[in-house]
Amino acid sequence: MRCRMRLSMACPVCGTAVPAGVFCGTCGAQLNPQPGDGPRWLRPRAFCAAPDEHVLRPAIASSLFPHLSQFSRTPFNLGLVLIIVAMAVAIQLALPGALVTVSALGLPLLFAIYRHQSGIYRDISRSALVITVVLGIAMGVGWVFVTGDLVIRETGAPFDAGIAGHRVLRDGLGVAEGGALLMMVPAVAVRLLRPGARESLSGFVIGVLSALSFTAAATFTRLAPQFAAATVAKNRPVEWLLVEAGIRGLAIPLTAACAGGLIGAALWFKRPGGAVRLRRSLVVAALTIFGVIVLGVYAIVGITDVAGLAQEKMLALHIAMALVALLALRLGLQLTLLHEQPDPARGKPLLCLHCRNVVPEMAFCPSCGAANHASSAKSLADRRAVIPTAGAQTDAAAELWPGYSVDARTYTSPPLSRTSSTRVLSSWLVVIVVITTPLIALSASIAEPAVVYNCPPDCGRPPTGTPVAALPRFTAADGRFSVSYPAPGSAYDLSFADDGVAAQFTGGDGGTMKLWGIPAGGKSAREVAEAFLAARYPDARTAYEIPNAMVGYQVGYGEVADIWPQDGDASYRHLRLVILVAVKHDLALIAGAIGPYREFSPTFGPGRPASANLELAMDLDKYVNSFSWQGDPAR
Repeated sequence: MRCRMRLSMACPVCGTAVPAGVFCGTCGAQLNPQPGDGPRWLRPRAFCAAPDEHVLRPAIASSLFPHLSQFSRTPFNLGLVLIIVAMAVAIQLALPGALVTVSALGLPLLFAIYRHQSGIYRDISRSALVITVVLGIAMGVGWVFVTGDLVIRETGAPFDAGIAGHRVLRDGLGVAEGGALLMMVPAVAVRLLRPGARESLSGFVIGVLSALSFTAAATFTRLAPQFAAATVAKNRPVEWLLVEAGIRGLAIPLTAACAGGLIGAALWFKRPGGAVRLRRSLVVAALTIFGVIVLGVYAIVGITDVAGLAQEKMLALHIAMALVALLALRLGLQLTLLHEQPDPARGKPLLCLHCRNVVPEMAFCPSCGAANHASSAKSLADRRAVIPTAGAQTDAAAELWPGYSVDARTYTSPPLSRTSSTRVLSSWLVVIVVITTPLIALSASIAEPAVVYNCPPDCGRPPTGTPVAALPRFTAADGRFSVSYPAPGSAYDLSFADDGVAAQFTGGDGGTMKLWGIPAGGKSAREVAEAFLAARYPDARTAYEIPNAMVGYQVGYGEVADIWPQDGDASYRHLRLVILVAVKHDLALIAGAIGPYREFSPTFGPGRPASANLELAMDLDKYVNSFSWQGDPAR
């Protein structure tokens, strides 16, 4: 095989005399740029960790596993597919426990396998890794305990038109941005205490571990109630499980990994001095901008989570924001690898991890432009063991490689270690099965059995309501209706508007009750209820219609519906919604209650068999028929 002779030329960007080739071995710039190649400071057509890819190509494997060659990325691409397949199996079998496990641990486990297979674990001290993971888990669990009840105490907010400003700031921006900042604390702590070698990709690994540890712990803690709810989710719609898998198993961990990797790379970025210091300072400024973009991603995701959007829209926005974070990560990694302080050039033959040419050992491969920092110390040591061939006689076990920008000959090396698809996939699957099996067994042992009424003696109380006396009464601003509401000092936080009363239940299971009126606009009671649900709870699933529903002793329409909130920062909980509507004089009066689903039994609820399965429903009864339209006789 004919190979290039050793020639040198001056790089038009850095001015260094470098071996002739496609790329400068010192700064990574293209030595003979062509129209459309883009700015030299970014070199967008050749990603430093995967020179066969464009920087703006949203490839997950080369972005999250940058120390791998294109020959070793296939097993991890298959690993990403395996995560999706495992979640699909859990959905098909309606096993929420298995879905929780795969969603929480799927990507973190694959990243741990990558860390071992690439050899990068040898470049980072074990104590730094332990500090990162332990702090990340502790903060993830603690953050959920601090914020986890917000969805339960704020479940009634979508009763109102739009999103309350305090809820956007606290539950949307506050929870989302707080979580984004907290998941970076372990990486910052390691950077201050045990930074080790200052290389951007070492910081990238620490940052990803920090973010994934936090996210996995938070997801497990948030979704833990599913283990106790039911081993098999017979009544939970498949589409809700699909959305949960897409958001919690794919979008959230991917966004977190990209954010963590970007911040970690910026923290470990080593700026060189001298004439290029100003240019490197601009890189730091660009990385800061990317960090702001990632915080913006979390802000949008947080607002999305409290906006009451349809599930498919929420999933689409989560995926779109994950792609934005992925592109920000790739741009950040490209800048850090191109512009950080390089190691001293040895100039001795080295087998390139990507193009598999033997090239001079420099900061960048002269043939494909791959950054030498995008490989572990173990990989470098293995690839330095190249020997020029002496003739036709070579070891049958040795591999032959062409030379590029070195002496014109072929080279031999011992067989290089390759990442096996079987090893990666089997390791991931075994760990998931080992963790999932006892959790599902535990779920089966603690899940509550179906409620069975034995009558007698469990016949319940007579179906008579509790007399209502001396309750305060609300009258609409226009005087068109009035309604009784809970007395001050009871277990409710009350708020008033021109059109009604909202009462947030502060005892028991929590939840919100609202009593209000709106113009019917010619709609029937059913149409008003359906329009309300479509606008405020677009993914609610009807459990049953309430027979003979009445509001203010006026025949109307009633419905009980189920909701499974999918927001990224609130505890999982099955919610139950009750709504009753009646129309008179073209004015619709509405009574609604929403809160955690809890099955009525002989020991909880009204005593007699009932299917409302909502604690607030027992209190709603006394207010529904207290409604009266203007002109109704006193009663």
